[in-house]
Amino acid sequence: MRGTPEETEAGYRGSISYFGWYEVDAENGVIIHRVEGSIFPNMEGSEQKRFFELKGDRLELRTPTFKMDGEIVHGILLWERIP
Repeated sequence: MRGTPEETEAGYRGSISYFGWYEVDAENGVIIHRVEGSIFPNMEGSEQKRFFELKGDRLELRTPTFKMDGEIVHGILLWERIP
């Protein structure tokens, strides 16, 4: 909580957070996040589709591809359970 204005801005611009409910479609490897609140108000009330793969202690979530700064990209989030 003691970052410089530049550090705080960099941290904010480099992250995303939201909360709400989710629904798992295990057969198709899809999770739908139903966003109730977010640091980005335009996400509130939206549904965010994520593809998932669970292998052992690792969970990978991937966004559909999207355009950012003129490039086609996708996001990946990896979680690993630590024994």
